[in-house]
Amino acid sequence: MIDEYKYPEDFLMDDTFKQYCEGSNEKCVIFWETWIAKHPEKHKTLQAAKKLYQVLSGNLKPVNKQLDYLTNQISPVTKVKRFRSVHYAIAASLLVVLFIGLLYNIYNQPNNSLHYAENFAAKKGEKKKVTLPDGTLVYLNGDSKIELGDNFDQKDRNVKLTGEAYFDVKHNAAKPFFVHTKDFKITVLGTAFNVKSYANENESAATLVRGTIKLEDNTGLNKNTIILKAGQKITYHMLMAPIDPGQSIKERQYRLPKIEVNNLTLMNKQVVESAWTNNDIIFINNDFEEIKERLERWFNVTIEFGDKEVAEYIYTANFRNEDILTVLHNLQQVKYFNFKQKGDHITITK
Repeated sequence: MIDEYKYPEDFLMDDTFKQYCEGSNEKCVIFWETWIAKHPEKHKTLQAAKKLYQVLSGNLKPVNKQLDYLTNQISPVTKVKRFRSVHYAIAASLLVVLFIGLLYNIYNQPNNSLHYAENFAAKKGEKKKVTLPDGTLVYLNGDSKIELGDNFDQKDRNVKLTGEAYFDVKHNAAKPFFVHTKDFKITVLGTAFNVKSYANENESAATLVRGTIKLEDNTGLNKNTIILKAGQKITYHMLMAPIDPGQSIKERQYRLPKIEVNNLTLMNKQVVESAWTNNDIIFINNDFEEIKERLERWFNVTIEFGDKEVAEYIYTANFRNEDILTVLHNLQQVKYFNFKQKGDHITITK
């Protein structure tokens, strides 16, 4: 199996190789030194893998041992079954909810010295596929924008994301790919992942489909670094109010973000978190308030609730290439409500 490793990321998925890089296990060190001697053709790839390991581990403190332990207990994939025309589903996912209760060090606010030049955007109601100068493919969801850093693909590759995008990054060990959002920074060489980070939402998420990525907190609250493996998803539930620089460390401890690490979810053999790239819109135990925001971006409409109770209705459904009226009519079959449409404005009542 090891002989089939082609890219640096393949080696990083092997725990024995990571122990070799750390020098923490004598048997692993001996094994890999022997293997490298027998496979000189892999020397460059091995060196790139070791450099990547240094980039991913860096000088930052790793996420606490509890997160590592609990994350390792997660099974590879969560499957969801489909029922009837609106595809009711039960999400059988194992969820690890962690409150980062220990603040290692408060560090400087994110580096805003990066300058961005070219940008690509998708308006509400549309999706866009973009090929970056380095060959990376980016799929933009509605109301989303990416900005490319100055001198993109010369020394490195910096991208700023506002909204939601699916990245299929062109492999280049010499030029790491960085995605900057309002909540975290992602470091990657070549992989496929989905990132959701809208400016007006308190939740940001990254779902890794293939490869390995490193996430660093971008809020100035802590120095935790998380390495995400294929098939995993991390969600940041950020703070409602901005941090006051004058607060003491003790005061900030009680305002740290909540972090969830769980599996990506499969429905009908596709990844739910990136299903939108195939024109599928999937809800799994979402309340109507959450669904409302997604429908507004998806169909470029404005939705208003006439009754607060309706906003709390819970739905699980899957739609492909449907219009807004079809979606609403099908949701009515699950839990009934009334709605009126006037132009691009929709009012929903009990």
